[in-house]
Amino acid sequence: MTDPTSPMPPDQSTQQAGVPPQAAPFPPGAALPPPAAQFQDGTLAGPPVPTAPGRRSNARAWIVGGIALVVVLCCGGTLIGAFHGSDKEEDPKSVAASASPSSAAPTTAAPTTAAPTTAAPTSAAPATTEPAPTTAPPTPKPKVIKGRGDDVVRIRELSELSVVKFTCKCSSNTVLKSDGDGLLVNEIGSYSGKHWINLEDDSLTTQFEIEASGSWTLTIGTVDQLATKAPTGKAAGKGDDVVVLGGDAAAAKITHRRGDSNFVVHAYSLETGEGGLLVNEIGAYSGVRPLSAPALVQVTADGYWTITPA
Repeated sequence: MTDPTSPMPPDQSTQQAGVPPQAAPFPPGAALPPPAAQFQDGTLAGPPVPTAPGRRSNARAWIVGGIALVVVLCCGGTLIGAFHGSDKEEDPKSVAASASPSSAAPTTAAPTTAAPTTAAPTSAAPATTEPAPTTAPPTPKPKVIKGRGDDVVRIRELSELSVVKFTCKCSSNTVLKSDGDGLLVNEIGSYSGKHWINLEDDSLTTQFEIEASGSWTLTIGTVDQLATKAPTGKAAGKGDDVVVLGGDAAAAKITHRRGDSNFVVHAYSLETGEGGLLVNEIGAYSGVRPLSAPALVQVTADGYWTITPA
């Protein structure tokens, strides 16, 4: 396509040999043609591109300018074709006048630049999807049940590991049984101690059977509420107990003294859940056993015992 801005060769019929072309004189008072429509050598140039009436955004300037450039090229091509197809040289004034109406065309595309702004309000929509902060329901307090003599205590089914504390001011046989964990206490005389229940998912406690000759108290709570805490990994006590053993030891020294009946120790790692029976002796005991802390430990004893990292 021929560039409309390049000068066109003058028609051979209007050019004299050896004489440079001169611009046609105009009578005094006559309107001069637009300067942009004619070069000094008399050849025709493309129509002038109108400048924007005011300052606009960069996006609008690029769009309007692009449309104007297309109009200039199209109009210029039309004028060039008309110029070559005509046997007569047209007056620059009439050519400029015929092309000038097309200069207003770019201004009609200006309102289209405002369309993208309609999508801006949608940026606030995701803020409504944030979930409201939730707080965990408070843990219920330990359940305390008091009685005297033999009794059957029914409770709601517990779905998690729990601890029971049983005390009895008794003078004869004292027994505490769970329908989920079996025999927990079987002593003669007064008793005070702790046991875990619901260690296994398929053996959940729903009731206790109590045999006692005096008044007793049964307390049921979570491990955090009722277990004895030993954050350093060193624990000591007397009788039955449930201990949360801290530290990071892989073994422990366990002792039992001044006891005549069974001394049993179970331990389970709080990190891996692995463990089981560590000690099952009668009377005094002293030894080192593998015990991965932190751990949950169940001690069954009638004497004094200690657990120390080894």
